[in-house]
Amino acid sequence: MDVAAFIFCTAALGVAVLYPTVRLLIRAAWEWQPQAIVAGDGWTAVVNTLVMSFASVACSGVVGTALAVLLTQYDFPGRATLGGLAYLPLTLPPLVGVLAFYFLIGRDGIFPVAMERWFGLADCAPRGPIAILLIHTYSFYVFFYSMASSALSGLDPSLIEAARTLGASRIHAFRRVTLPLLRPALVGAALLTFMTSGASFSAPLIFGNDYPMLSVRIYEEMSKYNEAGALTLTVLLAGVSLLGVLVFRTRRAGGGGSKGVRRAVRSRAGRWAAGVFSAASIVLLLTPHLAIVWLSFVDHQAWTTELIPTTFTWSNYVEIFQDPRAFAPIRNSLWMSATAAAATLLVGVPAGYLIGRRRPGGRWVNLAVMIPWALPGTVVAMNLIVAFNDPWLPRGVLAFILPTAYFVRNIPLLTRMAAASIASFDATLIEAGRTLGATPLRCMVVIAGPLIAPGLIAATALVFALSLGEFVASILLYRPNTLPIAVQINMQLRGSGIGSGFAYSVLLLILVTVTFVAARRFSSRVI
Repeated sequence: MDVAAFIFCTAALGVAVLYPTVRLLIRAAWEWQPQAIVAGDGWTAVVNTLVMSFASVACSGVVGTALAVLLTQYDFPGRATLGGLAYLPLTLPPLVGVLAFYFLIGRDGIFPVAMERWFGLADCAPRGPIAILLIHTYSFYVFFYSMASSALSGLDPSLIEAARTLGASRIHAFRRVTLPLLRPALVGAALLTFMTSGASFSAPLIFGNDYPMLSVRIYEEMSKYNEAGALTLTVLLAGVSLLGVLVFRTRRAGGGGSKGVRRAVRSRAGRWAAGVFSAASIVLLLTPHLAIVWLSFVDHQAWTTELIPTTFTWSNYVEIFQDPRAFAPIRNSLWMSATAAAATLLVGVPAGYLIGRRRPGGRWVNLAVMIPWALPGTVVAMNLIVAFNDPWLPRGVLAFILPTAYFVRNIPLLTRMAAASIASFDATLIEAGRTLGATPLRCMVVIAGPLIAPGLIAATALVFALSLGEFVASILLYRPNTLPIAVQINMQLRGSGIGSGFAYSVLLLILVTVTFVAARRFSSRVI
């Protein structure tokens, strides 16, 4: 069984991950184009990507960690609602979220226009790096919030009390006791934020006209059919991501073993301030989602000089469901995301078994699985373009290049979740079943299956949701017959179909949200 799992994982990861990566590196070295770096905005894009990645880590870390401390250590009005909505940015696909911010805070957005008309404050819309940083902070603080909340919830309050009893100040106790226990969680969140920010595409594409970043520069070079320049910049972007792995290396630290206890905010002023903060945070979290839904019903042809539109219509949705060609992107995204989720589950389970049970070959499989984790979506797309853009391949294979990209992007996630579920499973149950005469296959199906299934179903649902909203790899790899919904949204909003673009965005938002809710429901049942 171990040998079969190793051979299967090696073959699948070799074809989808290792072969494209090695071939891209060889071709990039052979066709290296220094002009792509020194000429134009190449080197500026490298610097901007590094600066934005570190700035996103700093801002997201402050917001996410502060929110985690507030919600896990204190009890106040609105805490439960705010805690439930704190994960909302995860349900907002990258392109959809950026579009919401564009119509809210962009140059001609509702808030800047309102500030100019009501208060005479002209040109107050955030631009370039400021706008990108605001969007990154909203999107990525969840990494710090989720990881820091988990660490703080298990923090033993007696450790802090002991330090205070020995004369340590609150600041000294936090620095010497709490911070070392939080460091692994914060470093892990920083690594995720750094790599995700460097790979960000939607925000730089729409807001970064005067602030070039590597992900957009690669797309621009491919649009000019300068594949050598795109390959050169792709290697640089992969290097930026690997730099994050080196900078944000997780170090182990001991932790407390008991459940943390929240302290109630008792003063009237404190409870009032906490309630106002909760209400403001809830409104801020919901605003992008509500804006997308609201704009999907607006008659954008009739919305000209008004600050708030007054003409609404159902035609934005009617067109999608009445025209088979208009519904095709939704159908394409559904079957491609389902195919990618099924393939990821098929490979991720045996890979998780080898890793979680520390079987022979598990370390090699773990290394191969984690390679895509350090590669931005643009790099993954370029890998596949270089590897499978050969005339000898059947044309039918190209229809599956997008599901392959989704598979490569998400195989680390599902494998790590599968490994965690399998590693926590008590192997003595299998031994007991074998002792009673059951075959290995029957033991896996009857005993292990029901216990690890919730975690696997949750992981597969997450892969499906992330594939639905994938944009950066999709825009480089799609073909007319595999046009996904994210690319269709971008095309509609850049053309004359603004209303339909927002209607597509709402449908995508609903699909992703339902899938995330299902994933969280199953993940809460993991044993």
